[in-house]
Amino acid sequence: MRIIRTLALVGFGISAYLVWMKLTGRITSVVGCGGEGGCANVLGSQWSQWFLIPVSAVSACFYLGVITLTFKVSKPLLTMGAFLLIAAAVWFMGLQAIVIKSFCPWCFATHLTGLLTAGAILWKARASFKASFAVIPLVLMAVLALGQVYGPKPKTYEVTSETGIEERKEVKVQNEGKGKLVAFKDPTGKVVKTYRLGSVPLIGSPNAKHFVVKYFDYTCASCRTMEEDLAALMQKYPGQVAVIVLPTPLNRACNPYLSPKIHDHEHACELARLGLAAWKAQPGSFEEAHEILFQRPVHSGASARARLEEVIPAEKLDAALKDPWLEALLKSNLEDYRVLSSQRIEMPKLMVRGTRTMHGLAPTTEKFLKLIAKEFQLR
Repeated sequence: MRIIRTLALVGFGISAYLVWMKLTGRITSVVGCGGEGGCANVLGSQWSQWFLIPVSAVSACFYLGVITLTFKVSKPLLTMGAFLLIAAAVWFMGLQAIVIKSFCPWCFATHLTGLLTAGAILWKARASFKASFAVIPLVLMAVLALGQVYGPKPKTYEVTSETGIEERKEVKVQNEGKGKLVAFKDPTGKVVKTYRLGSVPLIGSPNAKHFVVKYFDYTCASCRTMEEDLAALMQKYPGQVAVIVLPTPLNRACNPYLSPKIHDHEHACELARLGLAAWKAQPGSFEEAHEILFQRPVHSGASARARLEEVIPAEKLDAALKDPWLEALLKSNLEDYRVLSSQRIEMPKLMVRGTRTMHGLAPTTEKFLKLIAKEFQLR
């Protein structure tokens, strides 16, 4: 039984480490792009919890149970434990490959240890097989899976109050006149951010009562989902809310503030520049251009340019891409990203009111609508 005990102790250690990662906030359930690798995606997903209990905590308790059974040997219980470990490994590794589509080395180590522990149990215990040894573990796994699918979901966004954001220097656009100045204030009433309409891309009416500011990346799937949530918001409350959209690419070719653990998003810089150029070249066509740049599969710079030229003349795009305003605004957006990412790394980021910023996505569009309606007291 020593080998079983040793393997179970390793499994307990890995599971306990993952519980510690969750409890200390190193891994959260905030949904968004630009996270730090596969473990953040896997351990932050709904599949990492069961009725809001981390499955790693369940795993740690299970391994402790196996260790206990090696001292007071019960071959039937150990054998059922082995089948449960095999079923859990198949379920969670399948989720990573098919549903989450991210790979976490720590999770893989947990399940590999589970399979080795199961193999050692079946070799050592050699209990006479009964159907219940497999049926009971499968029933327990079904209860786990149903709880993950239909049980309460973890919070997939976070709202923070930012500090240390310097007041935005106005990035002027020639021949655009003086548009409305949208100001964001801290709790003391001090203006911390200003945006001059006519100098930044806008979706919605410039006469709207409320404004939100979206920092996003055209290659980011979560940013695409946020776009749909914002469209639903403006449809439900027409004329009340408008969105300042500020491309913030997750690629080191133009963004020097990415964490070393974040992977570059291919084509992000080209699409961000094309988005700004489309607004500068022909503001009336910007919403259509914005939708083109968000199309899936993700456009390359060349394919995006070709599609944009169907609605905006090529010479206008060329002139806008050469305008110094474009690089100045992109640099300003990235400076904001540097500060906003000190709180939470995930994109999109939505400045809502004052210094309050929403990071990640609400679990549903309905939840998002209620959240923003409460912020602005929309009717």
